[in-house]
Amino acid sequence: MSFPRAPLKRFNENVGCAPAPGSYEIKPGELKGVASFDRSDRFRHVKAAALPPPTPTTRSDFMSPVRRTMSVDGLMEGSGVKKEKHGMTVERKQQKLLEKEIRSLVQQRGEQDRCMLALEEDLKKVEAKLLAAVREKTGLSANVTTLDRQLLELKKINEFLKNKVSADTTKKRIILLTTELTEARNSLDAKNKELKVLQINTEGQVKALETDLKAARATVKSLKDRNKDLEDLHHVTKRQNGELENENARLHGVIRELRDEIRVVEGYLDTANDQIQDLRLKLREKTVENSQSQMEKVKHLETDLEQRTIELETTQIVLREKEEAANKFKQELQASKEALLEVETRLKNQELELKSSHSSVSDMEEQMHSANQEVQESHATVCQQEAELARLRGVLRRTEKELDERVAHLEQRCLFSEEDRSKTQEEGMRRVEELKAELIVLKEAREEDRNRQTALQQEHAALTEELTQEKDLVDSLTVLLEQEREESEERLRQLKDEMEEVLGELTLLEEQELRRQEMAESGQEEIQRLQQGNDELEKQLSDTRALFER
Repeated sequence: MSFPRAPLKRFNENVGCAPAPGSYEIKPGELKGVASFDRSDRFRHVKAAALPPPTPTTRSDFMSPVRRTMSVDGLMEGSGVKKEKHGMTVERKQQKLLEKEIRSLVQQRGEQDRCMLALEEDLKKVEAKLLAAVREKTGLSANVTTLDRQLLELKKINEFLKNKVSADTTKKRIILLTTELTEARNSLDAKNKELKVLQINTEGQVKALETDLKAARATVKSLKDRNKDLEDLHHVTKRQNGELENENARLHGVIRELRDEIRVVEGYLDTANDQIQDLRLKLREKTVENSQSQMEKVKHLETDLEQRTIELETTQIVLREKEEAANKFKQELQASKEALLEVETRLKNQELELKSSHSSVSDMEEQMHSANQEVQESHATVCQQEAELARLRGVLRRTEKELDERVAHLEQRCLFSEEDRSKTQEEGMRRVEELKAELIVLKEAREEDRNRQTALQQEHAALTEELTQEKDLVDSLTVLLEQEREESEERLRQLKDEMEEVLGELTLLEEQELRRQEMAESGQEEIQRLQQGNDELEKQLSDTRALFER
């Protein structure tokens, strides 16, 4: 069995069971383990500072408890020197380790400073970019405001131009309408004057006819005394029969012409109603398209159209009245035919006694036939002219008066023929004179009707030209309005496209700003982290410096 080596004894060592006094002090609060030794206060302070250095690995730690007991019991003097040497080596090792740690920390600090400088430079760049973006944003906002102002100015200019165009067109239209109204008034005044003159002329003609009738009656009375023979009676009866037949034929022709006129007028009224409806539709479309300034014009036009429709309705009523009068005429003609048949049956007995007067009667009949033909021709021309002049009220009224007068004359004639057979000669002479006067009047009326027809044709041509001009004006105005609308729509589209581009740029800039803000926030977070790391490193450096100072 091997025993441990005995410790060397020095000349100055105190041999005893216990160590020399003052070599160590027992401190029960800091005893750890089996054997405890005195330590420096420097290491205890570091332990309290929460940065414990690496514990020295002494031989006592590696020793077994038996060996420790032995060293404690009897070999304390030799182990003290070894412990001191070992403590010095441990301190040197700790210093070297601390120096290495300090160097590594300084290197880390330099690297962190470099990172801080790079991050600061990045921050400066980001701030410069942010300032540039803010400037761009302010410039773009200023551009947007200027574009908005330009939009408002363009809208104002567009509205001003529209109002100006509408005002100019309205002024021109008003001037044209005023001129047309003045012309229409002048034409109406002239027509009224003509009607008054015609009324005066007709009154004078009626008075002249009355005087002629009175003279004719006087002559008839004288002829009654002279011609009391049956030959004159037979001649008169035949003449009356021929006249009545001719009148019946003429009345049939007049009725047919009136029917044709009524059909023509009805067709004209239908076309006029269609034109009025088309004009109303056009006016409604124009009112929808045009501005509020043209509403007054449309109202005036609608009032004119309503007046024209009222006039057309009045003409329709007049035509209906004429149809009723024609029907009455037919009834009266049938009654007159029946009366004539009775007269013929009565006068057949007298034909045997009046054969000697055929020569004179034939001459008179030829004259009357020629007169009747002229009357029929004049009536036909008058009816044709009346068909063309049916649009005017005055002419219609005049024709109505003439028809009423003729009907009254026919009624009087029928009554005279039925009441007095003996007065046939007087009535025949009076009828001849009336026919002559009527022929003269009809010739004059024919000439007047021709003049009126030419005047009406001229007025119709003028009205058609005015209508074409108005249509051309309306078409030109619609074309101008469509062009202005297209231009305004194109401008609005361009402005919308520009606004969309600006908004897209703004959205891109906002996204860039958001990204830059996120980058800045991330950079700030990294800076804060680095600052925290720097603070921790500074704390560690301060701790290490405090350790070195101790």
